[in-house]
Amino acid sequence: MLLLGPDNRPAADLTLTEEHSNQTLERQNKRIQAALPIRITYWDGESKPAFEFACTYDISERGARVTGPRCVKEVGEIIAVERSRNKAFCRVVWIGEADSELRGQIGIQCVESDRTLWEAELRDMQEVYDPILIDGLKRAGIFTSHERRRRRERFPLEGFAQLLDQSAKSEANVALLNISEIGCLLATREVMTPGTELKVKLNVGDYELVLKGQVRHSQPQVGLGIEFREIRKGDRQILQFLMRKLGEKQFEETLQFEVHR
Repeated sequence: MLLLGPDNRPAADLTLTEEHSNQTLERQNKRIQAALPIRITYWDGESKPAFEFACTYDISERGARVTGPRCVKEVGEIIAVERSRNKAFCRVVWIGEADSELRGQIGIQCVESDRTLWEAELRDMQEVYDPILIDGLKRAGIFTSHERRRRRERFPLEGFAQLLDQSAKSEANVALLNISEIGCLLATREVMTPGTELKVKLNVGDYELVLKGQVRHSQPQVGLGIEFREIRKGDRQILQFLMRKLGEKQFEETLQFEVHR
């Protein structure tokens, strides 16, 4: 007997389609640290093309983090990026602040849906993660009590997350409630067993970072608490940058409250 899915497609087709979708999602989320020389074409004030050489810091299927370009002035600019014989138009989605951990770096995203600059590199290389080493650092006494408190300090923020468990099932656009350097709280109705290992893709504004962690607590009315265990190589700078900006914002709001009280 032929089994049908809820949309009247054969169940076998559904399984293949879902598996393909999960593989596509995993490939698109994959980012690897790779220093690749590229040539950037930009247009000056007179709309004349000019060239500059730069280098990628890390790459994904649809974008990259680039270090060294001096030609980019503002978010939203369109530039042409060339790698070997591949060329694609990209939009600048963020620019690292001069006094931040991301200084000298920009984030770009390809605006041509049918092109990728790094197909061979992504196929041949694996995504790498660095350990958080929270417990090890504590036992070693590397952090002072103030630094440990700072790392555990949580900040509310607007953003969303995607969860990927070991069965490769994902939940998209889960609201991100708060974050610290060692964990986050997500708003989700799904109850998960403490100790469940997850991959978490966080999207905050124009920034994206991926971490691996474990469920610490899960309550429908409270949220899903995740403790970070590993962070995608290269994303630690982004996390530190976000935490610093959130800390500055909280300090300014507290100061304004004290002044107007």
